[in-house]
Amino acid sequence: MWKENLYEPVEILIREHEIFPIEEHRHSFFEMAYIISGTGTFYIYNKTSEKKEISYSTDTIFLIPPDTIHCFTIQTYSKYVFLRFTTQYVADYIGKYVERTLYIPEKTPYITLTNHEKEVVRQLITFIINEQTNRQNFSAYLQQQWLNSLIVLIARSFLTDNQTIFPADTEETDKALYLLQYIQQHIYQPQMLRIDALCQKFNLSKNYIGRYFKHHFQESLQQYISRNRIKMAESLVKETQLSMKEIAYRTGYSDACHLIKKFQSYYGISPLKYRKQHILLKGK
Repeated sequence: MWKENLYEPVEILIREHEIFPIEEHRHSFFEMAYIISGTGTFYIYNKTSEKKEISYSTDTIFLIPPDTIHCFTIQTYSKYVFLRFTTQYVADYIGKYVERTLYIPEKTPYITLTNHEKEVVRQLITFIINEQTNRQNFSAYLQQQWLNSLIVLIARSFLTDNQTIFPADTEETDKALYLLQYIQQHIYQPQMLRIDALCQKFNLSKNYIGRYFKHHFQESLQQYISRNRIKMAESLVKETQLSMKEIAYRTGYSDACHLIKKFQSYYGISPLKYRKQHILLKGK
């Protein structure tokens, strides 16, 4: 059976079909499928090879885990948005806690959301589509933020029905996720991410905050901040023509030399060479 791989952390596809062109298949990555319009049936096989069929219509959303056999059959002409992302993307950009949540067993691929959440999803999908069809500076960065919000929204919907799997109470879980979101929001303001500032903001002691973060997200606090910062820098290197000095300023590095050293350590090449390679790949 055909298994599709993803060769970049995220891929966004907008497709419309009268007959779905792919038969039963599976991926090595997560795929979020949103139905813009049309009707049909989505079917998926669980771990015991039991086939599950789900009817779809406008605004239906599915999350398809890696290595899951699935297929769409179309009843009326259908338009889809497929948001594809690797497990490593979730771990790097959002955190291992959310990544682990997406693997909760025995969940239906059909995502059940409140009316308010459905409206939020509809708006985020619209933003992503508009940015995909009208590419501008920072398009990839904006799409990343909106995709991250969708992933966290779905992860939260999984937790609602599975509190026994994650023994931490709701208040503590929300606090941990807020800490994650706070770091992402202020990644370009290093003074707000110092240990003293975070301890004061979240009422945690200096001796405990590192263990607290590691317990919830299975990686160190400094490693998470460092990964987020370098990933943001990578996006600016790829999607803009900003100087290294300006990128360093926007992403919280002390200077361009520090940024270049960290970038080369992480990616194996300098930011300028990375940019040139990306421009060449886009031109093909």
